[in-house]
Amino acid sequence: MAQGTDPRQTLIAALGNPLMGDDGAGAAVLEELRRRGAGRRARLCDVGAAGVDLLLELDSVDTLILLDAMAGADAPGMVRVFRDAELFEYAESRGGGSHQPSLADTLRMAERLGMRLERVTLVGIAAAQFELGRGLSTEVAAAVPQAADAAGRLLDEAAAPGLLD
Repeated sequence: MAQGTDPRQTLIAALGNPLMGDDGAGAAVLEELRRRGAGRRARLCDVGAAGVDLLLELDSVDTLILLDAMAGADAPGMVRVFRDAELFEYAESRGGGSHQPSLADTLRMAERLGMRLERVTLVGIAAAQFELGRGLSTEVAAAVPQAADAAGRLLDEAAAPGLLD
């Protein structure tokens, strides 16, 4: 198997808390990817609030695809992809949110511990609400397939090293 297609080297990780409305977007996208068979090409993991739980999953990972809900000015249901430095910039601007330590802090810790991630991306869906006990909003639920498509394209890129370099 080619290096980029080794499932142990690519991790798709869902962030967020499904009990908090649209914060469950990452888990919903992960479930859609699982249904589509992405587990044959990558390790799939729901890490909840990130932080140490995410850090523990990064050993032997060179490609990390994160799935999460986004709070902000984007229209609910909008899907965005953040790559490498852009991801850090976004994570810094958002602070920790429901993720403690913050996503940016977690990724920096991974680097300090010698975990070298070649590719780090985040597929985010703009949230409408983060209310306890409410499921996904209509807008976010409708965007789950589109976000799964975006994550699938990132997985294809990871399996074809050199195409984007």
